[in-house]
Amino acid sequence: MIRIMIVDDMPIFLEYLRGCIDWNSYGFEICCEAHDGKEALEKLDEYYPDVVLTDITMPYLNGLELAEKITKDYPDISVILITGNNEFEYARQAVKIGVCDYIVKPFEKEELILSLLKLQDNIGKAVESTEDKKEMNYDELRALIYAGVSDDEQAGKLEKTIFGNVDAQGGYLVSLLRFDADAFLGKDTDAREKLMNWEKLIARMLADRLDIQGKFRIFHDFENNIVVLMRFDRESDLDSYKGYELSDLIQIIKSQLSIGSSIAISKALSFREVKNAYERCLSFLNSKGYGQLWDIRNNREEVNFSSLEAIIRLNKDIESLKADDAEKVLTALWDKLHTDRKENEKVSFTDMNLLTSAISILMTNIINSGFSIEKIYGDGFLPEKFMSEAGNSDQMLKNVIYLYRKRIEFEKNKSDSKTHNVAQAAKEYIEKNYENASLSISDISETLCVNQTYLRKMFKSEMNMTLTEYITQFRMQKAKHLLTTTDEKLSVIAENVGYSDVSYFSNVFKKFYGQSPRSMSR
Repeated sequence: MIRIMIVDDMPIFLEYLRGCIDWNSYGFEICCEAHDGKEALEKLDEYYPDVVLTDITMPYLNGLELAEKITKDYPDISVILITGNNEFEYARQAVKIGVCDYIVKPFEKEELILSLLKLQDNIGKAVESTEDKKEMNYDELRALIYAGVSDDEQAGKLEKTIFGNVDAQGGYLVSLLRFDADAFLGKDTDAREKLMNWEKLIARMLADRLDIQGKFRIFHDFENNIVVLMRFDRESDLDSYKGYELSDLIQIIKSQLSIGSSIAISKALSFREVKNAYERCLSFLNSKGYGQLWDIRNNREEVNFSSLEAIIRLNKDIESLKADDAEKVLTALWDKLHTDRKENEKVSFTDMNLLTSAISILMTNIINSGFSIEKIYGDGFLPEKFMSEAGNSDQMLKNVIYLYRKRIEFEKNKSDSKTHNVAQAAKEYIEKNYENASLSISDISETLCVNQTYLRKMFKSEMNMTLTEYITQFRMQKAKHLLTTTDEKLSVIAENVGYSDVSYFSNVFKKFYGQSPRSMSR
């Protein structure tokens, strides 16, 4: 968990901060509170939070003075200021002295969550802390949007599986939330994994924010777009739904993360129409930009995408390591694209974007499976760049087939890696390299050829603690042994267990054992 200290001289605002967010569901915990800057400083050594969330205007020691002392004496602790409009200029000054971010009152809770998650590796830690050991099964929902249902009997059974009962008479809305992945993915080779982590937490925010007269399910399609399936109790509720929660959220995401996003909402009068509603959203968003919500409930156009059904087959081919069948699927869809071009110049969106979608599906599958994209395809590999280097459209198809084959061959060669104890391998690596002050989770993931998200999840599942907690625990145990069995200086012991700053080491030690290292030394 990411530990947070909240500081404000107004009890009513402290109470608001405690209750405005389900902190644990985002990987946070409020470890302590303080009513002014002086009290906050006194509690730092005792609680040693990861983040201090503080107001500016307070007695004895104001938020700016507190922030300056923290950034100087506790450089590993992040500071976020909460300010009023009349204090905006102070907040800007605070950024210059090392404050990580500031939030201006009044603010939406999602603004605060995103601001906290942006700090250091908090997005990775949050996903690690909140990941369920047994993930929810979305197979039925994905089958619904890609393959649909063939008859009323099948529709009734599937609807009951998803929603629990079939009494509602209001109909359905399907909402599709897409992010401007191209803009985000150009940042670095780990950007796709980071974006997927953001999407997981944003889906959780949306679930907290959504309020309808009925039931809803939120899940990701095979390209990791966020899909919201809403079932309303009455048709009047469906017709009056405006989607303000959705439009507000995409504006907050743009402001806080600089990630463009867009949403389309389509209507399905019956459960059997859900697939077509999803297809309408998909088709519509492809022709639009990012930054707003489009309500296409009155658009009843039938859209039939043969490639949507093939997406399920491609995923099964990857999971079952059938490279030949994946090639057949891709080639058949490519041939259909060219046939459609001859017969009808107006080709459907999904067929026109088959190759882009196929790559997105593949990369999403690789990350969800735990593998490192760079370890499969080489250092610095970017699929978008690889595809742009193709001389013509046929070469692009060959490139996609190559990417699928390479991924499947890699898993075949590493087929025993999932049966090995990933957590044990990480544990052994930590125990050999704990003295290195620059030891990082990215080092471990690169050595084990798994991505960071998968590594964090597997380690926590096996060890019942996070990677960061284990690294700290192992270092503290080693430090205690050195303190009680040798006469080495404190600075030397700190360096021997991976800490270049002796004061930081002392604070971590006290936080871990409840007493200072000097009181435990020989």
